[in-house]
Amino acid sequence: MSDSTPRKSGPLAALLIGILLTLLAVIGHRFLPQHRLTLDSAQPDADYLLNQYGEGALAQVEWIDAKRFHYLCRIPKESIGRNCVFRYTLSNTEQGVDLSRYQKLNLSIKYSGPAQYVRIGIRNFDPRFSNLQDENSPKFNSISLHPKDLDKPLSIGLDEFSVPDWWINEYDRPREFVKPDVSNAIAFTVDLYGDLPGTEHDIELQQIQFTGDWISAEHWYLGIVCLWMLIGTTYGISQWVLMTREHRALRSEKEKYQKLSTLDALTKVLNRHGIDLFVESLRANRRPASVIIIDIDHFKRVNDERGHVVGDRVLQTLGDILRIHTRSTDGLGRWGGEEFILVCPDASLAKAADLAEKLRHRIIETDFIPEHPLPITASFGVAISHADRSFEDAFRHADQALYLAKSRGRNCVVVAGEDTINKTGVRKGAWAMLSGRIKLHR
Repeated sequence: MSDSTPRKSGPLAALLIGILLTLLAVIGHRFLPQHRLTLDSAQPDADYLLNQYGEGALAQVEWIDAKRFHYLCRIPKESIGRNCVFRYTLSNTEQGVDLSRYQKLNLSIKYSGPAQYVRIGIRNFDPRFSNLQDENSPKFNSISLHPKDLDKPLSIGLDEFSVPDWWINEYDRPREFVKPDVSNAIAFTVDLYGDLPGTEHDIELQQIQFTGDWISAEHWYLGIVCLWMLIGTTYGISQWVLMTREHRALRSEKEKYQKLSTLDALTKVLNRHGIDLFVESLRANRRPASVIIIDIDHFKRVNDERGHVVGDRVLQTLGDILRIHTRSTDGLGRWGGEEFILVCPDASLAKAADLAEKLRHRIIETDFIPEHPLPITASFGVAISHADRSFEDAFRHADQALYLAKSRGRNCVVVAGEDTINKTGVRKGAWAMLSGRIKLHR
C-alpha cells in the first residue's frame, strides 16, 4: 500500500500543477508585452509631409508644429474636390512594412473643423498591380472616423479597414484583389471627407501607434493545446514503454520461475516435472526419442562414508558432465536421488547406446573430489520410443535395462532391443552392451 501510493500521487500532483500552470498561461497572455510600431517625428528615418489634391484654387496647408504632427488646412471656396493630406512614408521602395503582424491602430487625434469624416488610410504595395510611378495604384485600405469619435483616444482593429469603391472602380480590380491587405504597407495617410470648400481644419495627430501581440491569442492557445498534446503523447509513450518493460520483466520473472519450477536446485538439470513437460512436447509433435536412465553405483556408500556434502558434490559434478556432453535439444533431468534420465529426440537406439557408453567413460575418467579422490561409476539403461512403443513403455524398458545392468555388476550399459526386457532378465532377441562389449543374452 505504501509503495503504490507515491506512484499514484506523483502523476496526480503533476497533473494538478499542469492544470494550474495552464490556467496561469491562459490568463497571462493578456499581460505579455506587445509588439509596437510608433509613427512620430522622433524616429531616425521619419519621412512625412503635407500634400493636397483636387482642382481649382490651391488650399493653404501649413505646419503649426511639424514635430507634433500639428497642421492647419484652409480650403478656398473656389476649389473643386480640394483636400489636404498628411502622409507618413513607411517605405520608398516596393518592399514595405508588414502591418499584418499588428492587431490594433491606437490613434489620438485632436481635430477642429466641419469635415464630415477624418479618413485614415494605409497604402499597400502589391507587385501584381502596383507601381511606384502611380501613387494611387497601391491598394488603399481606409476607415472613416466621425469627428465625435475623436474626442477620446481610439483603438481601431486593423480588420475594420476596407477598400473603398472608388479605388476598386478606378483600377477595375477583380474580386481577388479587393480584400483589405496591409502586409506590405508603404504609407500611412490622413485626409478629410465632406463638403470642404471654404472651410478651415486644425488637425493634430497626437498618437499613431500600431500594436499587436508577439504571439496572437489563437497561436498562444493553440500552443498550449499542442503542448498538452505533446505532454500527453510523451506521457502515454513513456507509460507504454514502462508497461512494456514491466511486462518483459514480469515475463522474464515468469520464465525464471517457470524454469526454476522445472529445474533441480542442486544439479541445475531438469527435475521430474521438467522432464514430464519435455516429453509432453515431444509427444505433441509425434517425435520419437531414445531414453537413457543413469544411476550412480553404490551412491549410498558415498553418503555413508563421506557425508551428504560430498554426495551433493558428486551429484552436481555428474550433472555437469551429462549437461556438457549432451545436445542442447536433449532433455536431461534428475529423476530422483542418484538417478538421472536423458531423453534424446530423433536419436536411434544405436546412437543412444553409443552416447551412453561415452558418458560412462567420462564418468570413470572424472575426479569427482580432487582433494580426496573418489572413484565413481554409473550404470545405464537404454530404450527407444516410436510409433509402436510409447514413452511410458520406453521408460519402463530403460528402467528394466538399468536393473539388468545393476545385476550384471554395474558400471555398464544395457540396451533394451525390439523385444521387451522383464524384471527378471532379458528375453530372447534382446541384447546388451556391457562395459563396452556387446553380449547376446539367451
